[in-house]
Amino acid sequence: MRLLSITLVLAFLSSTMANFFAPSSSFPAALGPQMQPWHPESKFETFGSGQDVSDLTPAGEEFDIKKVAVGFLAQRYSLDSASLFYRNGYEDDVTKHAFIGEIYDGIPFSDEISGHVVFNKKNQVVTVSSSLVKIVTASISSPTPTVSLQDAIKSAEETLHGTYSPPSISTSNSNTSKELLEFLANVDGSATLVYAIPVSNNSEGASFLVYVDAHQGVVVAAINYVSQ
Repeated sequence: MRLLSITLVLAFLSSTMANFFAPSSSFPAALGPQMQPWHPESKFETFGSGQDVSDLTPAGEEFDIKKVAVGFLAQRYSLDSASLFYRNGYEDDVTKHAFIGEIYDGIPFSDEISGHVVFNKKNQVVTVSSSLVKIVTASISSPTPTVSLQDAIKSAEETLHGTYSPPSISTSNSNTSKELLEFLANVDGSATLVYAIPVSNNSEGASFLVYVDAHQGVVVAAINYVSQ
């Protein structure tokens, strides 16, 4: 029964990751550009009944899924562990899941799921899926924006014919400009500093996440949540 459960989980993950990284439908012509964010090549690996990763837990310490998942991805793909961070995760009756993001100079990359590590109840890795950016410092734009958030919002609203929808994470004491900054990976290996701005078009019933270049002030990509 346990083997059957793990097999079903693996099949579900394979299908989910294929759908997640597949290109979405193009935007309605009236709502703006047909520009989809580029995602690095995705990989999916399985490790049979489980790969031992006990060496990633220091002697005398308990298993920490956050540290082990980050350490495993860094080790597996020859990455600097400082460029990875634990986003969130969950546990079910059979497996434990850790979702990992990438970060540079304190600013995350736009991929919500750069890595997904699945552990069994023995804390062994059974699958890993990833869409990782090969971070090359010289190819990353300055992490300090030269375009204001207000100007970026205006650009997003005008381009997508919608209205800015402030993220729920924002509070009166938070730095919204900082919260909305991300790095967007490009197909040529570079990365652009962008504001990730939620925009809604109520008349069309559409919602977008719009990426505005934080140095040029122009929309460089957008996600249409209606067509996802």
